[in-house]
Amino acid sequence: MSDTPIPPWTVEHTRTVADRRIFSVDLVHARSQLRPDQAGEFVVLDVPDWVNVLALTDDDQIVLVEQYRHGTQSITLEIPGGMVDPGEDMAVAGVRELREETGFAGDHAELIGVVEPNPAFQNNRCGTLLVRGVRQVATQDLDPNEEIRVSLEPLEHIPDLIRSGAITHSLVVAAFHHLSLLQARRP
Repeated sequence: MSDTPIPPWTVEHTRTVADRRIFSVDLVHARSQLRPDQAGEFVVLDVPDWVNVLALTDDDQIVLVEQYRHGTQSITLEIPGGMVDPGEDMAVAGVRELREETGFAGDHAELIGVVEPNPAFQNNRCGTLLVRGVRQVATQDLDPNEEIRVSLEPLEHIPDLIRSGAITHSLVVAAFHHLSLLQARRP
């Protein structure tokens, strides 16, 4: 294995071919710096950053949401989350999404990890926010096309929900992994 880093490809031009509410589709023409005769056109989804929220009550219950997902045409069990507005801090976005989707708020929000959802063709990041001491402080304030059922589940049950396939959303699984890494570091 070589210690020489791979240089990034040089983007020669980009053309947006579709612009939708939650992303745009760009065709990117790029050239290899290692092999200058090698160039290609690549599809890139230009997507806002996202944030997922691990909202934990004082008695170690996690706030979960169920909602219909059009991509899989199924009801999924997830954690609250959503898009980060341009220029918005991930922690601010997560606190906002938690309150809107569930009516819950907490005492302290901490960004505990960030992943790249699919760097092969997406340019965004997804942060995991841990909010402790959450309690219901309001009613849901959902977007017109959101239908969300809120529930609480003991945190200790989450590994079984992932194992059984009740939780299948990859970014939610990643969020719980970030939490397990955090817990392993702290006494």
